[in-house]
Amino acid sequence: MAVWDKLSNLGKNVGGRANNAIENGKLGLKINGEEKKITEYTLHIGELMVDKLDNGEVFDDEIAALYSSILASREVVAAARAEIEVNKQENETLRQQAAEVLSPEPACPQCGAAVAEDAKFCPQCGAKIEPPAQEQAPAAEPAACPACGTKLAEDDKFCKECGTPVESAPAEAAPEGPAEKPAE
Repeated sequence: MAVWDKLSNLGKNVGGRANNAIENGKLGLKINGEEKKITEYTLHIGELMVDKLDNGEVFDDEIAALYSSILASREVVAAARAEIEVNKQENETLRQQAAEVLSPEPACPQCGAAVAEDAKFCPQCGAKIEPPAQEQAPAAEPAACPACGTKLAEDDKFCKECGTPVESAPAEAAPEGPAEKPAE
C-alpha cells in the first residue's frame, strides 16, 4: 500500500501545483490589469499637469524642466507638420504640371478657359472653337512631262506617253494644249 499512498500523494501534489499555476495565472492577470490602470492614471495626472502648465501655473524646477522638453517636442512636431504640408503642396503642383504636359487641355482662344477636345463653342464665353489644324506634309503634286504634260510616277525616268527623258526634269505643270509627239 505504500506505493498507492505515494501515488496518491504525488497526484495531490501535481493537482495542487496545477491549481497553484492557475491561481498564479489569475493573479498575474490581476497584476497586469492594475499596472495598466496605474499607467493610465499616471498619464492622466501628467495630462492634467501639462494643462495647468499651459495655463501658466508654476511648479518645481524638475516639472518645469520636463515641461520645457514637452514644449521643444511640440515645436519639432509643428515644424514637421508644416514641412509635410509644403511637400504635399509641391507634390500637387508637380502633379498638375505633369498632367498639363502629358495631356494639355485645349483652351478657348477668346478667354483661355479649358474646353473639351470636341467642343464647338466655349462653355465660358460662347466663342466658336475652330478644330486644331492637322499638321500634315503637303501632298506633292505628281510630276508632269515637260514635253507633253503627262503625269509621271515618282520613279519614272522617261515619259510613258512621249518618251522624253524626265529624270532630271523639274515637276512643272503641263503645258496648255496637247504637245506634239516627237517623230519616230
